[in-house]
Amino acid sequence: MRTLSHTLTARPLAALAAFALLAALVCLAPVRAQAQDAAPTTLAVLPFENNAVTDHASYGPLAQGLAAMLITDLKLAGTSLKVIERAQIAALLKEIAMGQTGMIDSGTAVQAGRLLGAQAIAFGSFMVLGKDVRMDARIIKVETSECILASSIMGHKDDFMKLERQLAEKIAAALKVSLAEAPAARGGMDAAMLYSRALEALDKGDKAGAEKLFAETVAADPAYKRQVDGVLGALK
Repeated sequence: MRTLSHTLTARPLAALAAFALLAALVCLAPVRAQAQDAAPTTLAVLPFENNAVTDHASYGPLAQGLAAMLITDLKLAGTSLKVIERAQIAALLKEIAMGQTGMIDSGTAVQAGRLLGAQAIAFGSFMVLGKDVRMDARIIKVETSECILASSIMGHKDDFMKLERQLAEKIAAALKVSLAEAPAARGGMDAAMLYSRALEALDKGDKAGAEKLFAETVAADPAYKRQVDGVLGALK
């Protein structure tokens, strides 16, 4: 959201917090109304919108990277929740031209969910401003278009994987599942970007380049091995 840049530059943390509170309030009533309903059992996680204010273009690959990390965490939960594979989502978005702008709203998310056969769709955005990062996520029930989660996570970008894990836990709680334990992360944003660039190379058909970047990712932060294995395992 480029129109947000002037406001955020003056008071970044205050603006981030205010925006996060507003996003949560938008979905608050539906969350309460649906709290007692049966949780969806099939989920699709769409690429996140890049709203980075700092070095916007350089963070482009993270749109796929963050979504892929969430997919892996939720798939490894070992529950009845079915998480649709990233490649299947990418193929659909390409076919219906949703991935061209990187912007996905509730309407297009529901449309994608129906075509994917998902009961719920998760989507959102991330913002990098200086050394701070914010992740926003929503979960929409495909059948009713009702929101069952609107949540934001904010922190230092050096804690990127920890922040992603916190977001994954919120998503899991909304779907009434528990995540499996994960190793502690140490690589911060640098490892996340290596992982995201590896996914970008993989999507472009550059398998050798992707393997090299995946190896660099794990070297930078061994906690990403489960993420790398999750992506490569889905290709077999």
